[in-house]
Amino acid sequence: MISQTEIETLLKSLCRDQLVNLGVGTAVNRGWFRAQVVSHEASAGRLVLTYDMDRPTDRVLEPGERVIVSAMRMYDEAQSAPMSVAHSTGGPHPTIELDMAGVWQPEDDRRHQARVALQIRANRARRWFGGAWHDLDATVVDLSSRGVGLCLSQEAHVGERLSLTIPLDAGSPDLRITLEVRHVRPDNRTESTWRAGGLFRNLLPADHERVIRFIFAELRSRQH
Repeated sequence: MISQTEIETLLKSLCRDQLVNLGVGTAVNRGWFRAQVVSHEASAGRLVLTYDMDRPTDRVLEPGERVIVSAMRMYDEAQSAPMSVAHSTGGPHPTIELDMAGVWQPEDDRRHQARVALQIRANRARRWFGGAWHDLDATVVDLSSRGVGLCLSQEAHVGERLSLTIPLDAGSPDLRITLEVRHVRPDNRTESTWRAGGLFRNLLPADHERVIRFIFAELRSRQH
């Protein structure tokens, strides 16, 4: 059983406004929300978070429900801890009060690099070569928190830069990103397209959070 001293130490390691991942559901069918620390009451063993209902299929968490909170903690290591919902509000931006139900445990960071398959045509795509930007056609075929997979209308080369403007989610401005190409191969399905993958370069923190939230929301919607 977790001691009061352990509870207080664990909660005090989280900061106000810190972004964390909130896991709901069973281990074999778990969905994730991006959440933010509102406060913690270390002496009471309680953590307060807020999160957003990004999709119509999302639901408000209920008192008594078990969840997982995953955070980047000491030495930038991903750790998670089980918690229990003590109180939950409704609305598009619910606030939940959580009671500690176990200790933090190290985990790998695959969840932070979750990848989702897509078919999103870029509103504008450009490739830098010969000292100038050149237009091309590009479709995003997968997205992770670190980069994208693409279908391109022309061959690119490893190390080149691509600039994309993507309609990521309805009602929001297009996401503007710059990529460094890491791999390229001919597309087996056609003779005139190429498959490429690249890592984000100089992605703004707000845009990085937007990408993570979109990935989590997209994966949750596919569970239904």
